Amino acid sequence: MQYDRSAAGISEIVNYTVCAIDIAWAHLLAFDHNHLLSPSQLAVYAAAIRAAGAPLSTVWGFIDCTLRHIARPSRGQQAAYSGYKKFHALKYQAVVIPNGIIAHLFGPWEGRHADPFLLAESGLLEQCAQHAVQEGSDENTPLEHRYFQLFGDPAYGVGPHIISPFSGAGERTEEELEWNARMASVRIKVEHAFGVVVNTWSFLNSFWKQRVYSSPVGRYYRVAVLLTNARNCYSPNQVATAFDCPPPTIDEYFY
Repeated sequence: MQYDRSAAGISEIVNYTVCAIDIAWAHLLAFDHNHLLSPSQLAVYAAAIRAAGAPLSTVWGFIDCTLRHIARPSRGQQAAYSGYKKFHALKYQAVVIPNGIIAHLFGPWEGRHADPFLLAESGLLEQCAQHAVQEGSDENTPLEHRYFQLFGDPAYGVGPHIISPFSGAGERTEEELEWNARMASVRIKVEHAFGVVVNTWSFLNSFWKQRVYSSPVGRYYRVAVLLTNARNCYSPNQVATAFDCPPPTIDEYFY
């Protein structure tokens, strides 16, 4: 009644707009090494994370995967089913930086896949090897001083471009426990970023409406992330405030 359109007509307009936004601005969710993820910017993020209490000065962002609950598909049900969560879902890999921006989003993929699978398919570590290099370093610089790193769950393992908490069999030393605790206290600050997306766009929580063969469901979350990032540019979110790391202006972000 408000827009003088049928429900089907409004749905068609929304879906068209979602697709247009995702196509036009998808590069903002890739590893944009000429913009938000340039080496000089990575140094700024690493300094902010260090100042917030991290024991390292080389961590520039936090990687994690998120599952978005969807309606049971009419086909391909087994592929979309997450045995861990016990529901059908689409899965995304995201990297949050300390200014509250989700700077990298890879997906959607079927919910059955594990986090390391998405990491391998995204090529993110290869991009880090090429672009997440500390200024002034060269091939003779030790690996631990050559690259900036992401921080993630133990499932991601440890390498030149990504680190994770001390884990595995055996007891942790006091130093390892302290290191894990300090990184956990820093990481928990960025977990608000995922909550902000779904709290801002509550439609994403209506899983029974997320029908993968009827609507561009995979694009809904991507566009919600883009628009949440835009909102953060106008009004810094909890993450940006906690790290005292201002987000870009709206013009700087949508370049």
